[in-house]
Amino acid sequence: MELKLNQVGKIKIIEISGKYDIESTEEFEKIFNQQLESKPQIVAIDMTKLDYIDSSGIGSLIKCLNSLKNKNGKMILVGIKPMIMNVFKLAKLDMFFEITSKVDFDTKYMDDDDDIDALLKK
Repeated sequence: MELKLNQVGKIKIIEISGKYDIESTEEFEKIFNQQLESKPQIVAIDMTKLDYIDSSGIGSLIKCLNSLKNKNGKMILVGIKPMIMNVFKLAKLDMFFEITSKVDFDTKYMDDDDDIDALLKK
Protein backbone atom coordinates (compact mmCIF):
# COMPACT_ATOMS: atom_id res chain seq x y z
CA MET A 1 0.00 0.00 0.00
CA GLU A 2 1.11 3.52 -0.74
CA LEU A 3 -0.39 6.62 0.86
CA LYS A 4 -0.32 10.19 -0.39
CA LEU A 5 -1.61 13.19 1.52
CA ASN A 6 -3.14 16.32 0.05
CA GLN A 7 -5.22 19.18 1.32
CA VAL A 8 -7.61 21.33 -0.64
CA GLY A 9 -9.09 24.10 1.45
CA LYS A 10 -10.42 22.49 4.60
CA ILE A 11 -10.56 19.01 3.08
CA LYS A 12 -7.84 16.50 3.96
CA ILE A 13 -7.34 13.90 1.24
CA ILE A 14 -5.66 10.54 1.80
CA GLU A 15 -4.98 8.64 -1.41
CA ILE A 16 -4.59 4.87 -1.04
CA SER A 17 -2.85 2.88 -3.78
CA GLY A 18 -2.37 -0.86 -4.11
CA LYS A 19 -3.57 -3.26 -1.41
CA TYR A 20 -5.19 -2.29 1.87
CA ASP A 21 -4.90 -5.35 4.07
CA ILE A 22 -3.92 -6.42 7.57
CA GLU A 23 -0.29 -5.46 6.96
CA SER A 24 -1.14 -1.84 6.18
CA THR A 25 -3.92 -0.97 8.65
CA GLU A 26 -1.53 0.27 11.33
CA GLU A 27 0.22 2.64 8.92
CA PHE A 28 -3.09 3.96 7.57
CA GLU A 29 -4.56 4.54 11.02
CA LYS A 30 -1.41 6.37 12.15
CA ILE A 31 -1.58 8.71 9.13
CA PHE A 32 -5.34 9.15 9.54
CA ASN A 33 -5.05 10.04 13.22
CA GLN A 34 -2.32 12.58 12.42
CA GLN A 35 -4.78 14.26 10.07
CA LEU A 36 -7.37 14.46 12.87
CA GLU A 37 -5.04 16.65 14.95
CA SER A 38 -5.97 19.65 12.81
CA LYS A 39 -9.70 18.90 13.33
CA PRO A 40 -10.68 18.68 9.65
CA GLN A 41 -14.34 18.98 8.76
CA ILE A 42 -13.95 16.50 5.91
CA VAL A 43 -11.47 13.69 5.28
CA ALA A 44 -11.70 12.19 1.81
CA ILE A 45 -10.24 8.75 1.18
CA ASP A 46 -9.30 8.64 -2.50
CA MET A 47 -9.61 4.98 -3.49
CA THR A 48 -9.27 5.38 -7.26
CA LYS A 49 -5.92 3.54 -7.20
CA LEU A 50 -6.91 0.94 -4.61
CA ASP A 51 -6.84 -2.55 -6.13
CA TYR A 52 -7.68 -4.71 -3.12
CA ILE A 53 -9.14 -4.40 0.37
CA ASP A 54 -9.68 -7.16 2.91
CA SER A 55 -11.81 -7.28 6.06
CA SER A 56 -8.98 -5.75 8.11
CA GLY A 57 -8.87 -2.76 5.77
CA ILE A 58 -12.63 -2.35 5.94
CA GLY A 59 -12.53 -2.64 9.73
CA SER A 60 -9.83 0.01 9.83
CA LEU A 61 -11.95 2.37 7.71
CA ILE A 62 -14.89 1.85 10.08
CA LYS A 63 -12.66 2.58 13.07
CA CYS A 64 -11.38 5.76 11.43
CA LEU A 65 -14.90 6.83 10.44
CA ASN A 66 -16.06 6.49 14.03
CA SER A 67 -13.07 8.49 15.30
CA LEU A 68 -13.84 11.26 12.83
CA LYS A 69 -17.56 11.28 13.65
CA ASN A 70 -16.70 11.64 17.35
CA LYS A 71 -14.91 14.86 16.39
CA ASN A 72 -17.90 16.02 14.30
CA GLY A 73 -16.06 15.36 11.05
CA LYS A 74 -17.18 13.68 7.86
CA MET A 75 -15.47 10.94 5.84
CA ILE A 76 -16.06 10.50 2.14
CA LEU A 77 -14.85 7.47 0.17
CA VAL A 78 -14.00 8.59 -3.34
CA GLY A 79 -13.67 6.64 -6.58
CA ILE A 80 -14.14 3.05 -5.41
CA LYS A 81 -13.56 0.53 -8.22
CA PRO A 82 -16.56 -1.69 -9.09
CA MET A 83 -15.00 -4.88 -7.68
CA ILE A 84 -14.37 -3.22 -4.30
CA MET A 85 -17.74 -1.48 -4.38
CA ASN A 86 -19.39 -4.90 -4.67
CA VAL A 87 -17.78 -5.88 -1.36
CA PHE A 88 -19.12 -2.71 0.28
CA LYS A 89 -22.62 -3.36 -1.12
CA LEU A 90 -22.67 -7.02 -0.06
CA ALA A 91 -21.76 -6.01 3.49
CA LYS A 92 -24.28 -3.10 3.35
CA LEU A 93 -21.39 -0.72 4.05
CA ASP A 94 -22.56 1.56 1.25
CA MET A 95 -25.30 2.61 3.70
CA PHE A 96 -22.75 3.32 6.43
CA PHE A 97 -20.16 5.29 4.45
CA GLU A 98 -20.63 8.30 2.21
CA ILE A 99 -19.37 7.08 -1.16
CA THR A 100 -19.01 9.19 -4.29
CA SER A 101 -17.35 9.03 -7.68
CA LYS A 102 -14.18 11.02 -8.34
CA VAL A 103 -16.04 13.26 -10.80
CA ASP A 104 -18.87 14.00 -8.37
CA PHE A 105 -16.41 14.66 -5.54
CA ASP A 106 -14.35 17.05 -7.67
CA THR A 107 -17.50 18.86 -8.82
CA LYS A 108 -18.88 19.26 -5.31
CA TYR A 109 -15.76 19.83 -3.20
CA MET A 110 -12.94 20.95 -5.48
CA ASP A 111 -14.78 23.99 -6.76
CA ASP A 112 -12.69 27.15 -6.51
CA ASP A 113 -15.58 29.39 -5.47
CA ASP A 114 -13.48 30.84 -2.64
CA ASP A 115 -10.89 32.07 -5.13
CA ILE A 116 -13.55 33.56 -7.39
CA ASP A 117 -15.20 35.32 -4.44
CA ALA A 118 -11.84 36.74 -3.39
CA LEU A 119 -11.21 38.07 -6.92
CA LEU A 120 -14.67 39.66 -7.10
CA LYS A 121 -14.09 41.54 -3.84
CA LYS A 122 -10.94 43.23 -5.20
